[in-house]
Amino acid sequence: MKVIWYEMGPPCLTNWAQTLPIYHNKASSPQNLKPKISCTKTNQTIISSNPNSKPLTPIIKMCGITSPEDAESAARAGASLIGMILWPGSKRSVTPKVAQEISKAARVCGARPVGVFVDDDLDTVLRVSEASDVEFVQLHGDETRALLPKLIRKNKIIYVLHANEAGNLMNNLPCEDYYSLVDWVLVDSAKGGSGKGFNWKEFKLPTVKSKNGWLLAGGLHPGNVKEAVSILQPDGVDVSSGICGQDGINKDRCKIEKFMSNLRS
Repeated sequence: MKVIWYEMGPPCLTNWAQTLPIYHNKASSPQNLKPKISCTKTNQTIISSNPNSKPLTPIIKMCGITSPEDAESAARAGASLIGMILWPGSKRSVTPKVAQEISKAARVCGARPVGVFVDDDLDTVLRVSEASDVEFVQLHGDETRALLPKLIRKNKIIYVLHANEAGNLMNNLPCEDYYSLVDWVLVDSAKGGSGKGFNWKEFKLPTVKSKNGWLLAGGLHPGNVKEAVSILQPDGVDVSSGICGQDGINKDRCKIEKFMSNLRS
């Protein structure tokens, strides 16, 4: 049996390629062939030589990932953080078993997995985050955010703040001392995961001295990410529904590429 290897990928992804075999003996072609994908990132975030300056390109978190394949696509495009919804109430939620597979795929491609929790109790957060093998725990909802003092000593934390449509913060950390202990502060719209944004021009973020800075979320998509970053200059951006396909669940690789292209333009 003769096997020829060649490079291919969706035509809209100029930096996305995977090696696939063509089998000239159809009888020998496996029906469920899963090609081995080389996860080499392209167009990595560029860090300035000035230690006090921000990255020239913000850190990218792609959230609502539901499969290892989507994790690979996101990481290869340049995402540094891969988020999974571990709250059953979301249409993009995944089981701990699937989340573990996504975590593995993310790490193979050089990204770091994030588990998103919404109003879960301490036992659930600890048990599911361990089973999912995530590196960061993202805290949504008052009940889960209240667990911060118990989680912060042994977990890497992304703490979520919400801004209303006018751009005013609706909540804050329970104590300013916690800012220096959390890894990231993420600012989302009033209803996280809705795909709706808020008034960026009126938004004023309090002084944030978390370990890595802050992430902007809420309604970002390829058509507005450049404007949002220009106005608010966040340390990173978080996108989910803005890079989804028509089903609102699986990621669209063309949208991912367009998002990254516009962000870096």
